[in-house]
Amino acid sequence: MNKSKFQFSNPELEKIEFLVNEEFNQEACDGISMQSNTEVKIVATNEAYVSLTLNVGDSSESQPFDITVKMSAMFFWDESIDEIQAQKMLNINAPAALLSYIRPLVSSMTCSSRYPALNIPFIDFTKNETK
Repeated sequence: MNKSKFQFSNPELEKIEFLVNEEFNQEACDGISMQSNTEVKIVATNEAYVSLTLNVGDSSESQPFDITVKMSAMFFWDESIDEIQAQKMLNINAPAALLSYIRPLVSSMTCSSRYPALNIPFIDFTKNETK
């Protein structure tokens, strides 16, 4: 097995909020809404700070809870990776890696609530890709 030329530091939890929606109407629910936001800040030639904020649900009556989780890490890559490839990895691979740390937090929080555990599905981050 070969070590990837794209690596990251230990992810850090920056924000976590969980609110049960007392106005939730189960009949109005047609699934749990999810939105993500990825921030990439280049800090050196081969180094960037990436944050993923995941919003699950909201305060509308169709959602049982409102969750916000923000996880960040420093990402770094080998000089053999060109700038275009590095940008793709920062906008696609980095948030996918960070999501794997958010997933068990959301599952644990929802499992401890009055609702069943929510397991975050895989997310297609290719829409984050910069052109």
